[in-house]
Amino acid sequence: MAAAESLWGISVSEQKRAKASGCAAFKGSRVFREPLLEWLKTNPPAPGAGDGDNLRAAKLAVQIKLLENQLARERGELVDRGLVREFCGALVADIFSILSPILDRPTFNAVSAELRAKIGKRGEVGLETL
Repeated sequence: MAAAESLWGISVSEQKRAKASGCAAFKGSRVFREPLLEWLKTNPPAPGAGDGDNLRAAKLAVQIKLLENQLARERGELVDRGLVREFCGALVADIFSILSPILDRPTFNAVSAELRAKIGKRGEVGLETL
């Protein structure tokens, strides 16, 4: 449990609470991340009387979200922003190279200005704008 706490940030007390309730994450001396996360999501800690208890619950919620994101990255469900930005930049450059010989200069400039307005100053393209 101490190793799981240092790896994932889930406190030993939360792990003990899960184990005592029959969570399937505990097999022998091992603690399995995915079943523990599922159990913690469905069994949040009871609201405490003091601020310390509430802070611990908030910290646990943040830690669960971080671990969910880590699992999603490992499964290939999330893509790195840098890769998306690089792909979109190459796509826009290809669009410009295709349109440049086809369109007259004023039309090309208008299309170019519209694309730049959609992309923004930092070059970040929201998928909804494409």
